[in-house]
Amino acid sequence: MLKRTKIIATIGPSTKSKNSILKLYKKGMNVVRVNMSHASHSDLLEIKKNIDLINKTVTCAIGIMVDTQGPEIRTAKNSEVLDLQKGERVVLSSKKPMGNTKTIQIDNLEYVKGIKKDGKISLDNGAINIKIVKISKDRILCDVLDSGQISGKKHVNFPGATINLPTITAKDKRDLKYAASLGIDYIALSFCRSISDVGSLKKILKSYKKDIEIFVKVEDQQGLSNLEDIVVHSDGVMVARGDLGIETDITNLPYTQRKMIKLATKHGKKSIVATQLLESMIQNPHPTRAEVSDVANAVYEGADALMLSAETSIGEHPFACVGYLNDIALNAERSEILQFPSTAKQKSDWHILASTSVKLADKINADAIVVLTRSGFTANLISLAKPKLPVFALTNDSDTHSRLSVCSSVHNVYLKFQKNHEKTIKSAFKIIKDKFKMKQSKKFVVISGFFSDVYADAIQVRFLD
Repeated sequence: MLKRTKIIATIGPSTKSKNSILKLYKKGMNVVRVNMSHASHSDLLEIKKNIDLINKTVTCAIGIMVDTQGPEIRTAKNSEVLDLQKGERVVLSSKKPMGNTKTIQIDNLEYVKGIKKDGKISLDNGAINIKIVKISKDRILCDVLDSGQISGKKHVNFPGATINLPTITAKDKRDLKYAASLGIDYIALSFCRSISDVGSLKKILKSYKKDIEIFVKVEDQQGLSNLEDIVVHSDGVMVARGDLGIETDITNLPYTQRKMIKLATKHGKKSIVATQLLESMIQNPHPTRAEVSDVANAVYEGADALMLSAETSIGEHPFACVGYLNDIALNAERSEILQFPSTAKQKSDWHILASTSVKLADKINADAIVVLTRSGFTANLISLAKPKLPVFALTNDSDTHSRLSVCSSVHNVYLKFQKNHEKTIKSAFKIIKDKFKMKQSKKFVVISGFFSDVYADAIQVRFLD
């Protein structure tokens, strides 16, 4: 049985070698994510080179997603490790520690506006919470509410405050330029707060003349208030539950996740569910029952992809994590997904064509849909119609080959097209038969639109010889 839901794995010290990435792929990973909050340009280059080598040997290419750091507030890179005990006093400062009180040095603290006495601050994605006692020019005195350990480069969240930093920082612009020069497939835009943020990113990417898909990460209340407009102007949305669960009411997070996936489906966009999917497996060899149910729920909601973060970047069991995610998705996909696809807007003849091909395949009990495509446009639309059966998308474009890796249900295959249409289809069928172990007499709905930008040349029902 072929998995429909795609898996994105964050690459880090535990997994950036060629052998590790290939092992993740064999366990079910489809896309790698590089988090520029932690990765350097040399890290990104090494990962890209390894993936290019792997993609020459595998059937379905691996895609690369670069995640911008954005206007994050973090503990300073070289901060010493501090043990914080409930009830003790701690100082947050942009300057180096002074005096006897424990001090956590914070980068970009001067850009945080609107904090108040008795307000809460969350450290390390909410693992430790502290309460504001006194605010001075460059120091915030706090009481520790939760015991724990804090070190460098950890998230610091100020719920309700305003961060006076642009969504795309100077560092992000340098990272984007380098990522574009390498030919990556997707950008995840951190802390997207308005459609102007999406517009700014599109303008930057256009200046590099690169066709890179944009996934927006809506992570605070300002972004949620502009959610639908942001989703409409993107290629997809990532439900980044880490900061979102801190900046907004955590008890409302499941509702927000469902709302974001529903909006993405409505507007023909992709959706990714991320953060703490298998958090316990950073140390433990097996997930909790609650984590398994959480992952399955994202599949039931129709998420196109599931994303692992620390589990595969620094975790002790990265390959087992991907294996579990793969198996949970396969089992969950036996059930019906929520009826979000019925709300999807059909904006053009191509949308209707894609939806109709999925319905046709279902009506005639086809075994798969086969799409021959140059740009990936038709294959992407069919994916967004949420077919229950495999979609084999064959393309003669190497960029399209990797960019289809995040499309749910789609198995992206490279094929050199021939001038003779029939020979191309026969070559496609041979690959499907050999690489995916499909038996003879399987029934396919075939869509071939690569000879025209306006009309499909053929929609056929054919059998595998």
